[in-house]
Amino acid sequence: MAETKTCANCNAKNPASNNFCEQCGSKLTSATPNEKTNKSVPTAKVKSVNLNATEEINDVKVSVKNSTSMNFNLSSGWMIIVYAALLLLTVYTRFDHLGNKPHHHDESMHAFYSYQLYKDGDYKYDPMMHGPFQFHGNALMYYLFGVSDATSRYLAATFGILTVILAMLLGPFLGRIGTLLATTLIVFSPSFMYFDRFTREDAYMIGATFTMVVFLFRFYQSRQNIDLWLATVGFTIAFCTKESIFLTIAVMGTYIFLRLLPWEDILIAGGLTVVGLATQVILPKDTPIRMWLFVVLLLLAFAYTIFQLIVRWQNNLKENRPESKLWKIICDLEIQVIKWDLLAFIGWWLITIPTLELVTQPNVFSLILFVAYITIVLRFCWLWLKNVATALTGAISIGLIIFTLLFTTFFTVGATQADFLSRIHDLLYAIYNGAFGGLKYWWGQHDVHRGDQPPYYYLLELPANELVSFIFSAIAMVYYGLFKQKNMPLFLAYWYIGSLALFSWAGEKMPWLIVHPLLPALLLTAYFVGDIIESKPLDHFGQTSRIAAIAIFGLLLSYSLHSAILLSFYHEANPVEPLVYVQSGTDCKEVERIIKEISYDETGGPNPESPEGTTDAERSYHDGLALTIEDKCSWPFAWTFRNFNKRNHPATITAADNPIILTATESDSVAYPILSKAGYINRKYKMRVWWVPSWFKKGYASSDMNWSLFFDWFFSNFIPLKQSRADMVDWSDIKKWVFYREVWSDLGSYNMRMWIRPDLAQKYGFTEDSRTDVPADYPQAMQIQVTPAPHGKHVHNQ
Repeated sequence: MAETKTCANCNAKNPASNNFCEQCGSKLTSATPNEKTNKSVPTAKVKSVNLNATEEINDVKVSVKNSTSMNFNLSSGWMIIVYAALLLLTVYTRFDHLGNKPHHHDESMHAFYSYQLYKDGDYKYDPMMHGPFQFHGNALMYYLFGVSDATSRYLAATFGILTVILAMLLGPFLGRIGTLLATTLIVFSPSFMYFDRFTREDAYMIGATFTMVVFLFRFYQSRQNIDLWLATVGFTIAFCTKESIFLTIAVMGTYIFLRLLPWEDILIAGGLTVVGLATQVILPKDTPIRMWLFVVLLLLAFAYTIFQLIVRWQNNLKENRPESKLWKIICDLEIQVIKWDLLAFIGWWLITIPTLELVTQPNVFSLILFVAYITIVLRFCWLWLKNVATALTGAISIGLIIFTLLFTTFFTVGATQADFLSRIHDLLYAIYNGAFGGLKYWWGQHDVHRGDQPPYYYLLELPANELVSFIFSAIAMVYYGLFKQKNMPLFLAYWYIGSLALFSWAGEKMPWLIVHPLLPALLLTAYFVGDIIESKPLDHFGQTSRIAAIAIFGLLLSYSLHSAILLSFYHEANPVEPLVYVQSGTDCKEVERIIKEISYDETGGPNPESPEGTTDAERSYHDGLALTIEDKCSWPFAWTFRNFNKRNHPATITAADNPIILTATESDSVAYPILSKAGYINRKYKMRVWWVPSWFKKGYASSDMNWSLFFDWFFSNFIPLKQSRADMVDWSDIKKWVFYREVWSDLGSYNMRMWIRPDLAQKYGFTEDSRTDVPADYPQAMQIQVTPAPHGKHVHNQ
């Protein structure tokens, strides 16, 4: 009989190869040689497989932790209480006062176009605004809970809770303590808490990607089809959410290649990739063949990798002796059974891509291609129902159904077209655009560098916002890389470094993208600290180090929670927080309050033409007052005043046409003479605010950072080997920011004016003010002086 390990916590028996209990997730001690399974209990027959319970990776044996049960590691009463408390805290911190913060520029766009889908059924995928999932998901939230600032963020908050629940499933992989720490770190994380309350794609991306990873872990151990299908749901939602999924695919895919191929093949494919990257660094950007060389070399590397994988897959099938557990899983997917169906699907794409690139007008060929696509999808569904390669055909069917429905808006794309062929062509193009349009668009945006952030941007953002994970994950990578190699922490380290490298390489670097490398960093930290807590060093130095590490972790974790609460509930629109980036200022709420009060009073009640399905409280403001909102002020006000049917958004103010007019101060040279001549009263507001941390303090001239200046600053203000520089940031400035959020460089703002017709201004006591915190008035200053905004302030960011 097989040796077993008995869990000291719950007395469950586990296979000898396990490091953690399948029942409760507790760490297991060594197997007892004479311990055998109870003969009175029937045991299931397991088909023998010519595989060891351990796998060799780079000559290091790594234990495989098995699990087939979906448990939450709730092994005792106190663990149940702790997990329940964490879950309740998650719900509270993700949903409480969601409507308080003004909508960010991007948030207002997402909320508004989701509202258009909910109200009119009108949506068509635009790569600039990323994938269709968030719009369909937000529309569902509006349908279930009504339309408001808060409900527009319900989907993000829900995915924040999903991410925490997924962390609770990691017991067999991180251990009982590691899983609890991973859950706690995610709940307490300032970045996760803030962006889980933010209607952007990244909360959905993290939840979906984490779903994929967790259930792929489970499928690796359990071989249960449902795990692979749930992983497919996660992957497809991520694919339908944001084009950054291609960066995640690159990281995960290369890791799998490393596990499946010998080093000589990896070096060849890697060498081609490195040469391709070198062309981007060496060749000038205006070189005509620069991008083509890069693409060709990447395709060669990919083609070589796929070829070698196919060859090794065929050899594993032929010999019926898989060389590793991973190859065993791949062989068991029965790819060979549906190879012609897969080739037909690949062939369809090889025909469709060049066809739609060359032929843009509807024709019969569009109909043929669309019918062929639907036929292939139905074919995979039929194979699934007939139990042919069930795991794989089920995964493909689930993925294709979700993808097709979302990108075609449930086959309503093209519904307004006059003829049948035009509608079919629109549906076909929606499928093509969903698969490749986003990648094509964002690849073209790579050299735009919106935000103009330096390559080391995330190396500043991570310690500023996630110090506990930044420090402990760095130590963990050294520890597991050099001293105690294990499969799980090595994978998490690869995921972390790979994500950090690719998101740092990408042209657009924004605060919300921090969550992508942060997730594996949090998990790696949890695994490492869990190992420390469960360790039992015998020497005095080891015991002291263990206590010190736990104490430092606890201190930094408490600071993380403090920062998260401060950021999400007190500074949610205050740019002294690095994650608050080009955020709509609190003045926007004041503008909304004034306009809605005047509108309600002037019209004498709700507008009878208000959209149906709104609450009574909202309808009281859905009145007939006409608004003019200059195009530069459209976001967030197109969302804020979505139910003001008599509003317009001109590119330029040409007349004093409506009772209330919103303009940007940068348009003062045009709008100010027209509106002031008509007697309109104006008041200035900060529409968007930001803080771009500078190397230089307020009141001092700044310059671009270079290596010479960096070393001069570092050895003056941080390591005092030279006389300190009064013009540059120092330890005192850092301390003031860490404890009091006092910033050392200037805040910036993008400013606007609200103009009110003179009779209404007099009636409601609306007078001009002289705000010293908003730049100089026109016409005293012909050039409006504002702190330069980050690039792309008027465009949607990645």
